[in-house]
Amino acid sequence: MTFEKSSYQSLNSLQTVCLKQNIPFVSYRLPLQKDITTFVQHLSIPEKLDSLIQSDTKTGFVIAPFLENDNHSTYLLNPDKIFHSDNIERQFIQTLENNSCFLSTEPAFEEEFQTSSSEDFIQQVNNAKKSIVEGAFHKVVLSKIRLGKLKADFDAGNFFLHLCEKYPHAFVYMIQLPRVGCWIGATPEPLLVISGENVRTVSLAGTQIATEAGINAYEWSQKEIEEQGIVTDFVEKTLQSLDIKDYSKIGPVNYRAANLIHLKTSFEFARTDLKNRLGDFLKALHPTPSVGGLPKKEAHDFILANEKHDRAYYTGFLGPINIDGETNLFVNLRCLQLFKKEFVLYSGAGITASSVAEREWEETDNKMMTMLNAINNL
Repeated sequence: MTFEKSSYQSLNSLQTVCLKQNIPFVSYRLPLQKDITTFVQHLSIPEKLDSLIQSDTKTGFVIAPFLENDNHSTYLLNPDKIFHSDNIERQFIQTLENNSCFLSTEPAFEEEFQTSSSEDFIQQVNNAKKSIVEGAFHKVVLSKIRLGKLKADFDAGNFFLHLCEKYPHAFVYMIQLPRVGCWIGATPEPLLVISGENVRTVSLAGTQIATEAGINAYEWSQKEIEEQGIVTDFVEKTLQSLDIKDYSKIGPVNYRAANLIHLKTSFEFARTDLKNRLGDFLKALHPTPSVGGLPKKEAHDFILANEKHDRAYYTGFLGPINIDGETNLFVNLRCLQLFKKEFVLYSGAGITASSVAEREWEETDNKMMTMLNAINNL
């Protein structure tokens, strides 16, 4: 897929004005599609959702954090204007240039970011392995961050188009909301996709660097097979707990996402089985063990006690909800948080009793390369 920058001048202008004026917007492109959709909410503040259960009756674009807390909530962008690809009127962009309503809205929570050290991360992994052996939990996902300086000529809109071109199989997005800030990503992992008469979700775990080998040539260690199995079992039990019994299960199979190979198992069932329980399903599913751990509470407690940074919306989920009868929600992976002169990259790895700490550090480095390569090659 080729995205000519010159063909998206009005989209770039719209994104630039929204970023400058702090106007809520999102641009996104679904996997294997050409069309870029942009929502702009310039007449009101995006809605804070008190519960995922509210998702059943909402329409728009939702973004949820890894864990709800005083600083990070779930928000719904309910668009006043919707644009497809580049059909954006110049007059509307000029109107936004004079819109200063959002300049005084409450900013996103900001912490003092510091790049994670290998020593800290390796110690956290070894602490996690000790807790697993002692029976505290079965698996936990640990993350790290990397702080970088933006080039003087960095253009967020061009970066977004570059991701669209470079990662056609990913869900690519750029979003800015009050209290959320600006995030850009190219995530490979669907959380829940409702299309036509079917509902689809996946379990994704295990990571290798992609080579020139065929997709079926990659072999997996017992640790990676175990890690993927934990996520798969969780998804299956979640379906059964919601009395969804008639589903298809395919996998695990090798799956390529950018420069990485993962193990993926897909689940699909009839839309009628979900009924009006989208919120129930999201509440039961998120955060999955692919981003948190299992059992959930014990793993999350360990993460909060050991990680030195706030994940915010990394490993949360986001996407369009109930748009033209479809919902496309994705786990927020392979992403960065954008500031005026800096960016923060996030990545994580699943830890089990058989993890090797130094290899987990390498895996998180490899995952960061999806975004780092893209931002360095603009």
